[in-house]
Amino acid sequence: MDKNLKYITVFAIFFSIIMVAAIISYKPYEKQQENDTFKLPTGIPPALGSIQSVAVGENQLDAIVVTGSGSSSTKANQAMVTLGTYTEDSSASEAVEDNAARMSAVVNAIEALNIPEEKIKTVSYYLSPNYDWEYRRIVSYRVTNTIQVEIDDLDLIGKVIDEASKAGANDIQGISFGLTDEIAEELQSEAYVNALNEAKRKADLIAETLELQTTGVLSVSESVYYPYTPFRGYAEAATDTTAPTPIIEGSLSVSVSVQVAFSFQ
Repeated sequence: MDKNLKYITVFAIFFSIIMVAAIISYKPYEKQQENDTFKLPTGIPPALGSIQSVAVGENQLDAIVVTGSGSSSTKANQAMVTLGTYTEDSSASEAVEDNAARMSAVVNAIEALNIPEEKIKTVSYYLSPNYDWEYRRIVSYRVTNTIQVEIDDLDLIGKVIDEASKAGANDIQGISFGLTDEIAEELQSEAYVNALNEAKRKADLIAETLELQTTGVLSVSESVYYPYTPFRGYAEAATDTTAPTPIIEGSLSVSVSVQVAFSFQ
């Protein structure tokens, strides 16, 4: 009996030591305190901005860091019509000659619309045999000649397609709408100004809400830039000479996002 009591006493002491160690090591509020670090002003949504340290040389400065997005759009003022001629004959030379005659007529018809020669360029030319695989022999030759016509007056697009078709163009591939370099640069500049203005508006709102005063710009960086993308359309040539092919150009846009760090006091 005394021996059993001795074992019980030793076990109780050992268990007490374990419980005391567990209580000392347990810190229920430590994790919560670590997560209490201030990262965003109260009432300011995460999409608006944040206050953080920004490295300037060897120094770390507190800054309001925001992003701004901007875009600008305008109607296309330039078009590229892609069309061509294809001919087929049992003789390669006949196919080539026929195609050359057709394309010459097409180019003359386009130039008659006051489109200069330098606006017309060849983009592909193919001479390919057509095989009869059952008898393993060439049965004919096909010639395909494709040109692109740059058009600055969009009212001429339908006329170019119609007149080219009448002259012998039998491969109307489509239309690509775009912008001249000058307009594209203006569009890009407007998008950047809009993005920077939005970034400043966000920074001013944060500063006003927290009773801070912005003192300057520490850094500006471009985060996303989407240049305008020419879009393609397609039009069938009109069969009725009194009804030219109707063409409606769409709008092209440029989008940009910037990140700006404003110093404050």
